[in-house]
This record gives sequence, C-alpha cells and structure tokens, in this order.
Amino acid sequence: MDHYTAQSFWVSKKKGSIETESLKNTLDRDELLIKTFYTGISYGTEKIVFDSQVPSNQFKFMKAPHQEGSFNTRVKYGYLNVGKVIKGSKDFLDKMVYTMYPHQSKYIIDSSLVTVIPETIPVRRALLTANMETAINAMWDSKPSIGDKVYVIGAGIVGLLMAYVLSKTFGIQIIIIDKDVKKRSLCNRLGITFEDNTDNIKNADIIYECSGNITALEQIFDYTDLDTKVCVLSWYGKQQSKINMGENCFSRRLNIIFSQVGNMASYKLRKFDNLKRRSLALSMLDDNNLDLLLDSNEITLKDLPNFFEEEYTKGLCKVVRY
Repeated sequence: MDHYTAQSFWVSKKKGSIETESLKNTLDRDELLIKTFYTGISYGTEKIVFDSQVPSNQFKFMKAPHQEGSFNTRVKYGYLNVGKVIKGSKDFLDKMVYTMYPHQSKYIIDSSLVTVIPETIPVRRALLTANMETAINAMWDSKPSIGDKVYVIGAGIVGLLMAYVLSKTFGIQIIIIDKDVKKRSLCNRLGITFEDNTDNIKNADIIYECSGNITALEQIFDYTDLDTKVCVLSWYGKQQSKINMGENCFSRRLNIIFSQVGNMASYKLRKFDNLKRRSLALSMLDDNNLDLLLDSNEITLKDLPNFFEEEYTKGLCKVVRY
C-alpha cells in the first residue's frame, strides 16, 4: 500500500512554517493525487491572511476552497496551484491541471474540482487564472461599453490584468495609474497607456480601484464626473477607508461597485458557475505577453515563511517552484 506525505505552508499570527503531513493511502473513485509543480502568491490577500487582518465577520466569505484551519489563528491558505495528476482516473492521469489548492507539494482532490490546462497555455502562466477571474467578474459587474474612458488605479497583478482585459475590448480608452514609474515599461510592453498621478484623471466613465490603498477611494472621488462608476477590486481587510459621502458621491450620482470574485453577477448565473468561469479565464491567457506578469525570480516552498515577513511591492505574480 502506498503511503503519501506532503509538505505544506501554514500561517499563524505573522509567522509561517513548513509542515509535513500524511495523506490518506487510498483514493476514492473520483479522487486524484496531484503533484504540485507551481503555486502562485496572490500577495494582497495572502499578506492580509499572514498578518491576521481578516475581519471576523468575513471568515465565511473569504475562506478559500481547500483552506484548513481558521483565519487569524492557524491556517493553510492559498488558491493558485498548478500540478500534474499522478494517480487516479485515466481521463486525468498525467494531465496538467489548475486547482484552487493552497501551497502544498502533493494533495488529493475530487476530480470535479480540477480544470485541465489547455495545451496552448504554458502551465506556469495558468497561475494567473484566479486573477483573470477577478477581471472577468469586474467586467460583468461594471459593464464597460464602446466609447468609455476608463482608468485603473494600481498596477499590481489585478490592476494589470484588469487593464489588459479592458484594452482588448473594442472602443474603450484605458489608462492605468501607479505612482511607481518603473511600471511604465511593463505597461508599454502590454500596450497600455501609463500615468503616474491621479491628477491626470479627466472625464472618466469608469474608475477601477486596484491599488489596495485605503486612502485611494476618497482621492478618486475628487476626480469623478456625473454618473461615473467606481469599481473597487481591492480588499482592505480590517483597514478602514474614509469616504465623504455627503460630497461628490451624491452630487455627481456616483455608482460605487464592490466587485468580489467569490460570487458573480446574478445575470451571469444562467450560463456560468465557478468552474465555467475558470475555464473561460484559462482560455483568455493564450497570449505570450502575459508571461510579463509572472515574476521571473522564483522561490521555493521553504522560502515562503521569510517571503511574507518582508514587503513585496513588485506588482507581479510571485511563483513558488516545487
């Protein structure tokens, strides 16, 4: 009888550790054993989890699909995983798959929860899937249309993918804004107009807030026009953002949308569920330019505890190699 063990990353009160755990010896009929090749770090969310800053009333909503433990105590968290099926149904055997599993070297999962990576998509690039789903959700929530002038605040991984998707939509003018001028060259390579100051916002139809900065919303409202939509993709955890609702919010009839990837717009539920949206996101990664969004300096599983104790501001998807 086979005996499977795995190494996994756990977080407890601003400290990370690598632990060895035993997996069950036999697979049920619909289960697969997967060997992880890469995991990705969704830095904004995972840093909030690492710092124990998840609000208690959001524990249920922010729980990752295969999370173990509880937020702000001891938890195994993460949701960008690419691996190879090494045991299970012949329909999946030896296939490369994407799942929303945490940082772990091997794991067992039900076959209904995996998505086979198309052969046209490099497996490393598939780590962008969840962030692409975020951009898809924001498109569905905000409904940009031909002729819109659109700004994205923050050139992190979510902001860059948001701007990328918008730039592929015919008839939309898109500008991304980030105070880090080093992001300009990356945006230029993606064909996205870059600015380094929110003072440049003029005549905006939609503004997407992707900076993670709690002061960004109040600043954005100063640059809105009548009926501007403000779509918030950042998650601030326990941090509080001050909004002067008695000022521009009312007089300019602002439409403030909070877009969260765990749920999707009700009008899309007739055709999409989470797995169908995930397949759509994977298909939208068929562009070699998107490799620019993956940090070329990979780390290993054992590096994760130290990684989260430091600030990572590069704005790319950090890749963990197994």
